[in-house]
Amino acid sequence: MKSQVSFRRFLVGTLLFCGLFWSQASFAQEATAEAMGTSEEMGEAQGSVSEEDLAAARLHFSNGVELLQAEPPNFQDAYYQFLSALQKSGGSWKVQGNLGYCSLKLERDGEALVHYREYLAKGGDEVAAGERDAIEKELLLIEGNMATVLISSSDPKAQITVQRKNSSVSAQAYELSDQEVSLGLRSGEFVITARNDNKTLTWQPILTPGKEFSHHFDFVESNAATAAPAEGSNEGQAGAQPESGTSPLRTWGYVTGGVGILTLGGGVVAGLLSQSKEEKAKEGCVGTICPSAGESSKNSAQTLATTANILLITGGVLAAAGITMVIVGGKSKNESASHASLHLTPGVQLGGGALFAAGTF
Repeated sequence: MKSQVSFRRFLVGTLLFCGLFWSQASFAQEATAEAMGTSEEMGEAQGSVSEEDLAAARLHFSNGVELLQAEPPNFQDAYYQFLSALQKSGGSWKVQGNLGYCSLKLERDGEALVHYREYLAKGGDEVAAGERDAIEKELLLIEGNMATVLISSSDPKAQITVQRKNSSVSAQAYELSDQEVSLGLRSGEFVITARNDNKTLTWQPILTPGKEFSHHFDFVESNAATAAPAEGSNEGQAGAQPESGTSPLRTWGYVTGGVGILTLGGGVVAGLLSQSKEEKAKEGCVGTICPSAGESSKNSAQTLATTANILLITGGVLAAAGITMVIVGGKSKNESASHASLHLTPGVQLGGGALFAAGTF
């Protein structure tokens, strides 16, 4: 929101606080905290103010003025200097015009309303007519574009920060009072955070003018949810398999089983060839005596038989492993541990082999 109160009008309010007559040319030299007035004038609404506190208020006010005269103006630091001047001065209304101006620049619109209204109400006829008109117009703009937000927290010491998205103003900090704080914020999309020593919680509302919003930052519930996820939640369930789709273990089971079946097929072929060669070798033998050609066929048959046995055993092991992985991958961890089992017993003989499987699923 573009402020309707010009910096010149702000300087009028500053010089009222200082007790000086304003002129644009002499302001930088004359607007100093030494001319703020007496302690009686400063504390007329809040009781007596000690000279020590008044001196501190003058220093804070002087710092604020210098920060506003800087290029570019430092509204953030000036805000805190004027806030300290307000406290040390016993709540002087003369500080509140400056404080309202800084609050508005920092988009602390709820505070700007309070300080400007106090400034006009308590200043009365001492506030120049032109300045009063400009501030009253500004108040209408603030009220028309402001939302009210009640922030509460389970941790009374949590630090609240507010940042309006796409704004050039830095995040603003607020303190809780009785575990809550009511804020008047300019409409828009916000990131509001609550921080304590252990955790940061975030709320991202879209605030609309004239509406009331509320949010509670619950650090207790948040910590409990982190330590023990709610039943049925996927959070914290490491290794949990989705209810639908094929698990990686089951996929590997299909691959391993397929390789095992192919290996078994190779063993069967080798076994059949071994039997064929063995029968051919026996055709020319008389008892246990065989011709040299038959002896060669016999040796070849024995080699094929050994190969067949190796392929059958290897294929059987791979097939069994694949079947086991498919079964286990399709069940829960507890079910697979308690119900799935498979036992393989290979048989070896010349000219072929056998594989015996038994188990429960």
